[in-house]
Amino acid sequence: MCGIAGIVRWNSSPAEGRRGEVERMTKSIAHRGPDGLGFYVRDGVALGHARLAIIDPEGGYQPMSNRDESVWIIYNGEMYNFWELRAELESKGHNFQTRCDTEVAIAAYEEWGAECVKKFRGMFAFALADFKNRRMLVARDHFGIKPFYYRRGRDYFAFASELPALREVEDATPAGNLEAVEQYLRFQYVPQPQTVYREVFKLPPASHAVIDFDGRLEGPTRYWDLRFEPETGLADEEWEERAAAVIKDSVRAHLVSDVPFGVFLSGGVDSSLVASEMSRLLEHPVRAFSVGFREREHSELPYAEEVAKRCGIELHTEVVREDMLSILPDLVAHYGEPFGDSSAVPTWYVARLARRHVPMVLSGDGGDEGFAGYDNYARWMEASPLRRARASAREAAPRAALYWLRQAAGQYAARGTLNHLGEWQQKNLYFGDEARLALWRAEFRGLVGRGCEAFEEADRRARGLGRLSYAQYLDYQTYLPGDILTKVDVASMYHGLEVRTPLIDLRVVELAARLPARMRFRRNGSNEVTRKYVLKRLLARRFPEEFVRRKKRGFGIPRSEWFAEGQTGRKLWDEVVLDPESRLYEWFRPEAVREQMTAHERGPSDNSGALWLLVVLGIWLAQNPRVSFD
Repeated sequence: MCGIAGIVRWNSSPAEGRRGEVERMTKSIAHRGPDGLGFYVRDGVALGHARLAIIDPEGGYQPMSNRDESVWIIYNGEMYNFWELRAELESKGHNFQTRCDTEVAIAAYEEWGAECVKKFRGMFAFALADFKNRRMLVARDHFGIKPFYYRRGRDYFAFASELPALREVEDATPAGNLEAVEQYLRFQYVPQPQTVYREVFKLPPASHAVIDFDGRLEGPTRYWDLRFEPETGLADEEWEERAAAVIKDSVRAHLVSDVPFGVFLSGGVDSSLVASEMSRLLEHPVRAFSVGFREREHSELPYAEEVAKRCGIELHTEVVREDMLSILPDLVAHYGEPFGDSSAVPTWYVARLARRHVPMVLSGDGGDEGFAGYDNYARWMEASPLRRARASAREAAPRAALYWLRQAAGQYAARGTLNHLGEWQQKNLYFGDEARLALWRAEFRGLVGRGCEAFEEADRRARGLGRLSYAQYLDYQTYLPGDILTKVDVASMYHGLEVRTPLIDLRVVELAARLPARMRFRRNGSNEVTRKYVLKRLLARRFPEEFVRRKKRGFGIPRSEWFAEGQTGRKLWDEVVLDPESRLYEWFRPEAVREQMTAHERGPSDNSGALWLLVVLGIWLAQNPRVSFD
């Protein structure tokens, strides 16, 4: 796990004259790799690497080359099947000098070219310069666990693990992207491939691109896609055993390390399952890390403590208080663009806590997307016209049942599917359409009705799926890489901590996509819903029913309480958002901005999400006064 940065220039001075440029880019992300910096410059190409040594600390220095130095790579991530790939490559005549996966990636490229990424199981983002063929291959892992940002100028292609590094390119400050601001208000993050800058992009998950040294760009090209194809014919018990075996194998694969490690333990289903499996596989006690809040209704520390007690885990904890929001400006700067998931704050603190003890942890991220754990999946299923027709029939309401059947028939006739992107997006907005229309000044309101590329592309590929699979697929393509994985990557790598995600593993996810819907989302005779059904069945083998079946809480901060009068959140609102010099008012109506706090105080619904988005955006704008949105 590391940080990468680089640049390919054509029609300009040799790379040797550009070493300072790539050094600045790499040093700006040195926190990602506290174990050393490395550089290589040649023929208009400059590569930089900040190393966090997890596998083969003595032999894995980068940039790394093949034997004749015709191929050089900078690699961020971990390949969990690299020993199997190494054996296959050795059988084809390749020799290896190190024990690290980076060298395997080079040999895989030599053997299979750009198609090598289809062989990799893991998390990765890399750039590989092929000087013999005068081209560079860049790629990102199947799910977007590791980030890859790029900027294409008139005579260069620059890339990095974090957005701020691209500000170090010797060029004008990139122009701001106002459409990205509108998307941020909708979703609390900017979906790929867009960023807050018009000239800077995110390489989508499961994609690669080729940049010729003369400036031609091929791609990005998708090399893999998730297929939801539920299988039939197996009993529930057989699915449980399959899931248990695949998850055990994934956890074991993610434990390969030459340094000490631990686990993030929130006390929820997913992290408890991962921690429990680790305790079975390891001979020594697992070290776990958890944070909670003084506001007990938001804290899951008692559940983490219960897991630790039952599994013999060494638990380290910290309580996050509202005055700890003092780190917010620094955190906003590291994300590089407006990022509004407030759980980035406790993630930052639990990563800091863990890094005091270990350089690597496992986490339970991805269980909700793969096994249908979110509350909005239940709301989405309830809104189905076929579901409403069945419910009406059970309630002996034939006219209502007929109405909903006609609605379903009409929707299918019009769209060829019962899934509807607009309906799904409306259930996942963080700032509603009416509120955003009122917020923007009149000359900018046309932004509100525009589509979002990431969602529209995902919809095109998924509209024929069943209703639950459609929702999960869209989350895999948008929310998971854009929000969850971005949050964890930046908050953890801030501290030089590697986070591995065994539930976002190729084999685990492919199994989840083959599960019948009943094994993900089950309704009993009393019409009660059990989400993540198969994971809860596995967890129930070691924990009591009341632990497994309790209401989901998530990892959010006590946001509403922290915006109360006199609290730190409210002080940030007054200082940042209500500042009459704030750049927010270049686009937003002041009275509509003030109305957001009034709505929060008046209730009855919690409006702290909108307040948080405006605070973060205001901080980011103040930090970037040179970014023009003209």
